[in-house]
Amino acid sequence: MSTNSENGQVPPVQAVIPVPPPAGSVFALGWLMAQLFDGRRRASLADRQPPFDAAVQLPLVANLDTEDLLSFLVADLHDLLAPFPGVSDAAVRAEAAKEPGSADPFDQGTFDGLVGELHLAILDELADDIEQLSAYQLGLALSDMCWLGSSDGGPDTFIAIFRRDQVAAMQTWLNGSGSAIPPSTATIVGQSLSKWADWVDVNAPKLRASNASAWASSADVVLGALRMQGTIWHSALTANPDVSLNPAMGAWVQAANSIARATRTVTLTILRRFWWVVLVSAAALAGLLYLVISSLSGASQVWASLATVGAVLGGGSAGLGSGVSRAFGGIGYEVWSAAKLDAQAWNVTYLPAMTQTTKQRSQLDSRGVATPQIRKNVDRPVTS
Repeated sequence: MSTNSENGQVPPVQAVIPVPPPAGSVFALGWLMAQLFDGRRRASLADRQPPFDAAVQLPLVANLDTEDLLSFLVADLHDLLAPFPGVSDAAVRAEAAKEPGSADPFDQGTFDGLVGELHLAILDELADDIEQLSAYQLGLALSDMCWLGSSDGGPDTFIAIFRRDQVAAMQTWLNGSGSAIPPSTATIVGQSLSKWADWVDVNAPKLRASNASAWASSADVVLGALRMQGTIWHSALTANPDVSLNPAMGAWVQAANSIARATRTVTLTILRRFWWVVLVSAAALAGLLYLVISSLSGASQVWASLATVGAVLGGGSAGLGSGVSRAFGGIGYEVWSAAKLDAQAWNVTYLPAMTQTTKQRSQLDSRGVATPQIRKNVDRPVTS
């Protein structure tokens, strides 16, 4: 033990302040734990075109075989757990390292049990940090939302994923994650999630059609889009540089349409509720003009009086206009911020490319949801 050479006293031990994990890493940890517990979530989302050929191509992560992919994910797990030295993943890594054909082979049931025990240890570690706990649960729940629907489960199971209480719980975890996820992503992903909920609500009758083949023919498109959407949300919430939050032109167009739609709705609502004010004002103006014209003779007197009335109305309108301008000027920044967030939400939204009827388009438009553009010459299946 080293001592101070002058007075022989032991130097004080300085407390080590733990460094908080990077924004998005605990969310990524929750998402990864869901992947490790359910092997279906490790499946590739889309087949490469042309198909992957190991003879001439190096594999992407999705092209790795089962053992190599599991090793990759377990290595990622170890890195994500680095900020939590009190949580050990040694047992999970040891089981994943076992060879399938060895004397002590890898056992999926044992592995799932160890992942479950690790999950409880992570919950215990994060119990005192509400933001990190919310981010971890968000990773688990968002993965469930994107992967638990299936073509065998029927449309009702899929539609129930976007029930009001389910979406509200997701929004709660998004908002509760705070600084544990990248800035602004809670609002952006939350708005994107709401667009999905509106799309599902409008298309629910079609998906539940009496024709038994309706869901079977739509399931691949809908579930494929939802799983692709999950990867986009994951990238946004982990600050993946491959997904930009800077809106593209198409996203700005959709945001502008939303603002125009909201302005129209507010204007119509005001006119519908305060129509009598507009009617009284119009009647008063008409009566004033009638008195001016009927009581005066000569074109010069009429035009002079009309000019006077116009000047008075113009001055009043200018005063009213300046007041309105000041009022709108005060909220201009908020309107711009709302438009930018909406554009960013469209930039990370991937809705199913399904043909919509005129009624469905109208319903989606009234909710501010754009119909995905289908490239019929590109998106059709590849046939041999």
